Amino acid sequence: MKKMILAVAFLGGVLTFASCDSGTNDQQNTAATGTPVVAPDTAITEEKQELMVYAARNNMLQMELGRLATEHGNTEGVRVYGQRLMDWYSDKQAQLREMAQQYNVTLPLELNDEQAEHVEELQNTAVTEFDEKYWEELADAQQKAINEFDNTLKDVEESDATAFSIWARDTRKELQAQMEQAKSQDFMQGYDTPTGVRDREEEGSGARIGN
Repeated sequence: MKKMILAVAFLGGVLTFASCDSGTNDQQNTAATGTPVVAPDTAITEEKQELMVYAARNNMLQMELGRLATEHGNTEGVRVYGQRLMDWYSDKQAQLREMAQQYNVTLPLELNDEQAEHVEELQNTAVTEFDEKYWEELADAQQKAINEFDNTLKDVEESDATAFSIWARDTRKELQAQMEQAKSQDFMQGYDTPTGVRDREEEGSGARIGN
């Protein structure tokens, strides 16, 4: 009887060890593939929640600006670019909503008063001045968004692999690339960079968009 009990106990120990070893190997294999491993994370700081709320409103603002560009743009380039931004920010908003559910964060459903005023101003801009006004509003919103992400990311370690941190870093890079792309568009050539959205050239250099 004792031998039987010892045999059962030994077998149980072997199975438990094998299970643990298998789990370890799975983790090692995942790391070996180079695929980013998202760390478990269900709670975030108030500052990070605020960035998600800000991003949601910025996405909505850019979609509204893009919609107006498709409707009132003077050139085909402005109209096409406006549609492109609408599509991109719509995708970003969908991703953000999914992450907000994970963190149980309530996102806003409408613009704030200041953003709504900017949209109204652009909507009421004379046709002959629309493209330049659109660029000013677009560039200003893009730079503000980059600044907001920078302010939050400065306190996030590069090794942080939570869903929020990966999203924030990726979005920051995409926003920067988007701004550079906007400056290279043909319809932007010849427009002055709006105040506060200048590149890091020396003050007074007189640099133009896309040069």
